[in-house]
Amino acid sequence: MKKGILLFVCIVMLLPILLHGEVKQVKVWGKIVGLAGREVVLLDSDYKTEIVRVKGNKDRFELTAKVEVGDARPYFLYLPSLGGLEFSQKVPVIQFFIDTENIQIEAKIKDGNLQREWIKGSPAMSEYLAFVEENPYRKALNEAINVYNIAFHEYNDVNQTDENFRILKQASRRMDSLSVKQSEAFLAMIPENRDSKMLAVIVGNHYGGASVDVLEKLISQFGAGVQESYPILKMKKRIAQVKASAVGSMAPEFELKDLEGNLVKLSSFRGKYVLIDFWASWCGPCRKEIPNIKQVYNSFADKGLVVIGVSVDQNDQEWRQAVKEEQVQYLQLSDIEGITWKLYNFNGIPFITLISPEGVILERSLRGVELRRKVEEYLLGDRYAPAKQKMDEINERFNTLVEEYREIKDVMKKAEMWEKVKEEKQERADFLLEGLKPLEGSELGLELLKDNLSWLEDDYNVFQAAVQTLGNRVPESELKTEIWNKFEKLKAEQLTGEAPDFVLLDKRGKEVRLSSFRGKKEVLLDFWASFCAPCRSQNKELNKHYKELKKKGIQVISVSLDRDKKKWLEAVKQDKISWLQLADLTIAGESEVEKAYKVKVLPTVYWISADGMIKAKNPKLADLLK
Repeated sequence: MKKGILLFVCIVMLLPILLHGEVKQVKVWGKIVGLAGREVVLLDSDYKTEIVRVKGNKDRFELTAKVEVGDARPYFLYLPSLGGLEFSQKVPVIQFFIDTENIQIEAKIKDGNLQREWIKGSPAMSEYLAFVEENPYRKALNEAINVYNIAFHEYNDVNQTDENFRILKQASRRMDSLSVKQSEAFLAMIPENRDSKMLAVIVGNHYGGASVDVLEKLISQFGAGVQESYPILKMKKRIAQVKASAVGSMAPEFELKDLEGNLVKLSSFRGKYVLIDFWASWCGPCRKEIPNIKQVYNSFADKGLVVIGVSVDQNDQEWRQAVKEEQVQYLQLSDIEGITWKLYNFNGIPFITLISPEGVILERSLRGVELRRKVEEYLLGDRYAPAKQKMDEINERFNTLVEEYREIKDVMKKAEMWEKVKEEKQERADFLLEGLKPLEGSELGLELLKDNLSWLEDDYNVFQAAVQTLGNRVPESELKTEIWNKFEKLKAEQLTGEAPDFVLLDKRGKEVRLSSFRGKKEVLLDFWASFCAPCRSQNKELNKHYKELKKKGIQVISVSLDRDKKKWLEAVKQDKISWLQLADLTIAGESEVEKAYKVKVLPTVYWISADGMIKAKNPKLADLLK
């Protein structure tokens, strides 16, 4: 949200740029209605350096100083009593130019602002104002600014209704649109005024933050006599700064104090990725971005990421209070002198940059979702890419094998083939879980999970293990919600708690009640059928380990869901099954036992504790034999 016309976003003036004109002794004098003997300060072009300070004589003042003149650099008349130089909707300064040795200013204090009435003795100022007046969008933009400020006040200070927000957004769009048109109109003035230093000032103010290509094009349009002026040299300086702090350049070194007053060098973190957030306590967008940065820090601090907050606050206490309010745990440094603005060439905050372990700038101006995506890309990309590639290969191989398996008609041959399918299936699950481990807490981990949802939704145990492997540091997103909802739906379908009791007939027609084993033995309850190839393969596996399971005190019970008793008994004989066999020969879909145990695919196996509670569904044989 914009913070009034004086604060579209958190924009701060660039730091001192040592560009020189001719040094002369000058006098700046005049009258400020309402001054009442208060102090008046002349500030240099950096909007910070104090050149001279005097006490007013009632409403009059007079300043004398040696300054650079005639190169179109701006100066500022500042009244400290009206407020600080940090951002505010109050304006305690007047910008003007010194191109003669005698400058007269008349101004007034109104509503806490310092307002210019007129300036004499400065042809440059007259030329500057003439260009401003000539712009066809000046009047409309001023009106739009007034409308925006009223809307801003109504929404933020009076009533935050949807209607007031709509009006504010509408006013903001119109103001922004007219601002762009005004800037373009100034550009159109260059061809006929290419030797004007004042037009160069105006164009520099409107396009100072533009790209290198745009700045170089602008500079080339001005004549030779303007090329050494302050505004053009300032743009050239910015171009050099941009190139020095561009992506691919070495990150400029700095040494700043932390909350305890210890000096910390950026280079001390070589060998690790470093995310730097340049921010300030007074910057609303900065404060809104902090939760996102905290989330990234929590997810990647243990994966080789250092996060540093560099405050550009000019008030130490306000910085400390903001850190406390935001409950920030990552390293906080104070740039109270503002050196990093120039070093890293940014004119708006929050400004977030990512630096490689070698100290190279990888990304600039990161925000929101893009911030996390880029951090993951650099920190986890070399782990995700090979895992995804291998996973795709495994899935393709598995799907081909399954197609071959489906072509087989004979159940026993199919059962033999199933052993290979089962091995590949286990390999697929194992590889996915291993691949997810280094991607814990990441969006990339979610992407890998999403690519395998089609089969995970049929395998609750693996799906559960995958979700647990990703952990609880995964950021909230539409993709996370989609995957978590699918998992919760599958989880709700699982049988938990007390194992449903039932009575079924064994091979001899004798009734067997499941609860009769309660308090005596654990039970491995296996739902199968003669026509199910994976079931027949599992019978073979159980035969190998039945004696071991028996020694462990586990009672194996198979429940056949065949509809044909003869086929069931033939399969029992053929598979040489020696453990307890029961059958539910009810017509398909009408079996109460099948429904009670939520059997949707065969085989389905439950491990039931001695006290009759479900311990696990489809447990691994290795877990049973532990």
